[in-house]
Amino acid sequence: MKKMLAIGISLIMAASLAGCSSGGTVADTQQAAKESAGGQEADRPKTEGKTRTIQLGHIDPAQDVDPYHTLAMNFKTEIEELSGGAVTVDVITDAQLGSELSMMEGMNMGTIDMAVITNFSFSSSVPDFAVFDLPYLFLSREQAHAVLDDAAITNAMEEELYNDFGVKILSWGEGGFRSTINKKRPIYTPADLNGIKIRVPENSTYVDTFKALGANPTTMASSECFTALQQGTIDGLEQPVTPMYTYKSYELCDYISFTEHFYSPITLSVSKFIWDDLSDEEKGWFEEAAEKAAKEERVSAKDTDDKLLKEMEAAGTQVNEVTDKQQFRDAVRPIHEAFAADVNGELLSQINAKIAEIQ
Repeated sequence: MKKMLAIGISLIMAASLAGCSSGGTVADTQQAAKESAGGQEADRPKTEGKTRTIQLGHIDPAQDVDPYHTLAMNFKTEIEELSGGAVTVDVITDAQLGSELSMMEGMNMGTIDMAVITNFSFSSSVPDFAVFDLPYLFLSREQAHAVLDDAAITNAMEEELYNDFGVKILSWGEGGFRSTINKKRPIYTPADLNGIKIRVPENSTYVDTFKALGANPTTMASSECFTALQQGTIDGLEQPVTPMYTYKSYELCDYISFTEHFYSPITLSVSKFIWDDLSDEEKGWFEEAAEKAAKEERVSAKDTDDKLLKEMEAAGTQVNEVTDKQQFRDAVRPIHEAFAADVNGELLSQINAKIAEIQ
C-alpha cells in the first residue's frame, strides 16, 4: 500500500510547480522537504508570528452550492478571521492542483499545503477508511455525523494516515448521500438496475456494489461523464445531488432515484510539513477553523440539496423516493461480510454499535 505514495521524480517536480504556496513561510517549509536527505526533514525554525499564505485545493467547480467549495471557503473565512489575517488561504478549484490522489501525494511530499479529500481516496493508503464507503452503512445524516465525530472510531486510522502518509485530517464535512441518475427508467428495486450501464469512481467497493445490485458498472473520470452520457457509453451515474446539478448530469438524464446507497464524507486535510511547522497558537486556529467550517457546511448541505432538486425537477427531471431499501441492503450484505473478514471486522462492529445507539 505504502508504495502508492512513492512517486517518480517527474511527478514530484510537477506537483511542486502546481502546489507551491505564495507565502514565504510555506515555501520555506516545502523547500526544506525537497532538500531533506533520505526523506528526513531538514532542521528549520518554527515560524511563529509570521504571515502564512496557504493553498487549499479541491477537484470541484468554484460554485457556491458545491460542498467541496463550500467547505474550503468556510475554512478560508474562519481562519483568516481567527488569525487576524496572519493566515490567508488561496482556494484552488477545478483540480488545478491535480486529482485527489495527486494532492495526497503532494501533501506527503510537502508540495501541496491543504486539500479537500473524499474518504474513498484515503482507503487506497489506509484500508480501514474503506469502512465508510460500505453501501448502506448509514441510513441518515445523523448516524454518519455521530460516527465520524467519534474520536474512538476515527483516531487510529487518522493517526496511521498522518504517520505513514503525511496527511492530517482536520475535520469531516459532508459530500452527501449518493443516489442514481439515469436515462433509462426510475429505480425502485435492485431489479430496476439490471443491465444499466452506470459510471462509478475507480473504487472496488463501488464497483462491487453495483455488480451486486445488477447494474453494469464502469469506471471513468468525472470529467468524461457528460460526453459519455451524450454518446451512450453510459446510461447513468451515481452521485450526490449537488454534482448531478453542477456537472449538468440532469440535462441528459430523465430520472433521479433516491437509492442513497453511499454516504460520502469529505475532509479538510493538511500536509504534515505544514502542520509540523505551525506554532501551538496556529494549530489552535487551524483546528477551530476546520471544525467550524465543517459544522457550517453540514448545516447548509441539506438545504442546498433541496434547492437544487427543485431546479432539476422544474427542468423536467423526474425524482422518486425509494421507500423500501431492505432489498438493496440484502443484496450488498456480502460486501460488508467481506470487509469484516478481510480488513477490520472489529472496526465495523464498533461503528454498527454506535449507529444502534442513535437509531
